[in-house]
Amino acid sequence: MLFLPGVVVRIVNDSGIIAPPAYQRYPVYIGEGDPYRLRTDAKVLRYSGTSDPLPTVTTAQDIVSVGDLPGFTNYTEGVNYNLVGNTIDWIFGADQPTIGEYYYVTFTETRPASAYLPTLYFDENLIYADHGNRTRTNGNMNDVSVGGYLGLNAGAKGVIIAQLNLSGASDPDAPTGEELENAFLATREQLEEITDWKLFLVPMSSGTLDTVTAANIFFNHAVLCSQPERKQERTVIASLPKGTDYQTAVTYSQSYSHERMVVPFPYAGTSKVVGYDTEYDTRFYVSSLAGKLCSVPIGRTISDEIVPNVLCTGTYKPTIQEFMVQGGVGPVSQKGEVVRNVYIGTSDTTNALTEDLGVQDIKDYVKKYWREGLWAVYKNAPITAGLLSNIVTSSEQILKYLKSQTIVDDYRKVAASQDLVEPRRVNLTGQIKPAYGLQYIDVTFTFVLNFT
Repeated sequence: MLFLPGVVVRIVNDSGIIAPPAYQRYPVYIGEGDPYRLRTDAKVLRYSGTSDPLPTVTTAQDIVSVGDLPGFTNYTEGVNYNLVGNTIDWIFGADQPTIGEYYYVTFTETRPASAYLPTLYFDENLIYADHGNRTRTNGNMNDVSVGGYLGLNAGAKGVIIAQLNLSGASDPDAPTGEELENAFLATREQLEEITDWKLFLVPMSSGTLDTVTAANIFFNHAVLCSQPERKQERTVIASLPKGTDYQTAVTYSQSYSHERMVVPFPYAGTSKVVGYDTEYDTRFYVSSLAGKLCSVPIGRTISDEIVPNVLCTGTYKPTIQEFMVQGGVGPVSQKGEVVRNVYIGTSDTTNALTEDLGVQDIKDYVKKYWREGLWAVYKNAPITAGLLSNIVTSSEQILKYLKSQTIVDDYRKVAASQDLVEPRRVNLTGQIKPAYGLQYIDVTFTFVLNFT
């Protein structure tokens, strides 16, 4: 089966930012944002009729204030005017602005359709412009804006925001589990179209939606996308409900036992964002951790590292931490207000090749770098014995370079062959030893009474 290129995710470039390289790792924050945006002191002309149109391209939701000057409120809804569609409808006989003069309206409006397209950001302020501030207009936390903020400030080169489209929900500020699940499924379809980069998927919802969890919706997606034919390597970082105990976290992790599922777990399944008092589930800890994972060079692992701008409620004992790691769960520790990732791996603890995220990055990177390098040189060339020999030589040069960059430690047995079933395809094989990141140091010594 041939897989044609998909639609590349839209990129929002800040001034001076260049397009990112073909292989880069980005966290993808998938969750609720603010369905409404606040228009402050919009300038409106008082016409001669009974109503004035608001300067909105979507749908006006609520009027916050109407005044003769910016920042002032001179008129009251229901007394002086009513909001009718996208217009200010003035009540006959009540006070109103002078005809032919401007007045100022602060109001909320629904977000445009572009807010619900997965978008790559390099600038935190552009996230707020498209998805709202960290606190929504209804006073709740804005999951995707906070997630993007945490990811960028943890060192991610960029973040992808995938705000769930809940504009058709019965109450966009309080969707049902079924409405949330359908929105996650729709977003998953959008993510299918991204063909560049490795993605760390962060579904910012925990527990059961309608019939499944958000993490499970994206787990199957990540497994399929990471197949060699798809060339869309990605990994899910799951969020667990607040109050979950560590035994349940281990059971959850082992229900997957797969290298494309990662289960970080702060104490009692709680996390807080620095500067906010409310305790949430693990979504904000994993948001910051995802940014940290994307901040280091290919093949580096994140253990005993500070995860910034988040807080937990406690620390597990070392014996419990060991149990969690053996079960594929990444424990978290906190001393004072310093939060550290003790260890993070996948839920497949079979061996270092499947458990270590640094090794997973190496596998994904080598496949993509090797594949793209050869394609750029040999695409559309006739498949002959000479071509296969040249591909092997080029492959060895590519792997030699990766070895010089300490991404792989060694390689051997590189071979190329024409596929017997699909004659237009060349299959490449080889053995590669990853440059493992240092995780353990063992020291043995002997006491003696004296040295002679």
